[in-house]
Amino acid sequence: MADTGSTNVDDRASDESDDAFTLVDESPTDAAGDLVGIFKDGVIGAIAGAAGTVMLSAVLFVALNLGWFDSNAFGGLAALIGLGSDNLVGYVIFFGGGMTTWPLLFVSVQEYLPGPTLAFRGVSFATITWTGFVGAFYTGQSGLALAGYVVCSLVAHWAYGFTLGSVFAYFLERVDTRIGGRPRVA
Repeated sequence: MADTGSTNVDDRASDESDDAFTLVDESPTDAAGDLVGIFKDGVIGAIAGAAGTVMLSAVLFVALNLGWFDSNAFGGLAALIGLGSDNLVGYVIFFGGGMTTWPLLFVSVQEYLPGPTLAFRGVSFATITWTGFVGAFYTGQSGLALAGYVVCSLVAHWAYGFTLGSVFAYFLERVDTRIGGRPRVA
């Protein structure tokens, strides 16, 4: 066996540059700009989610007045996390999720969804989320009420998704943002 010489850790470390483990060469000003950009994107997401949730709520309100949706489902959401079965508390939780969780998930996956625009990718996204909603918010409807619940809840989610994507698209054209992913062919 031939001796290859000294290979202690100090020798190897001195041969490597000091910034070998630096992932990004940023100044504190760049990092602060990143935080501002992330906050700005979060505000855009909250606005888009709030607009979408208002549209979804409008369609659910129609279903509620036709007897196809039961607002006690929101009370079940509040009870699920231990806040009693108050419908208003449940709706506030529901609205908060529509403003935060779903827009964040949409922005994370939208470039992989079918559709030529953000609005239509929002409809694709909403169709996927509807599959959870339709089961979780089901309150025993049957017959015509069940059919009305299924159709209205799907239309409500399409309204949410279309609005969510449209508002994101609106801001993408007007605000310097990190949202958008890879370019899509229209």
